[in-house]
Amino acid sequence: MSGSDDPLICLCARVHESEIMAAIGAGHRDAAAVCDETGAGSGCGGCVAEVEDLIAWTDSATRA
Repeated sequence: MSGSDDPLICLCARVHESEIMAAIGAGHRDAAAVCDETGAGSGCGGCVAEVEDLIAWTDSATRA
């Protein structure tokens, strides 16, 4: 996936939403683990809040 179908979450490390979601799906359930797995947040850290939002969204979607 690329382009608008797969938003770029981390500009510094060029990590797309699909990579974040794959890490979450693989069992990484907190931002530190997802960031370690994907490289997101390793530059300026500005995307960590968005990573946390994706984890929270995934958690709420799986509970519904």
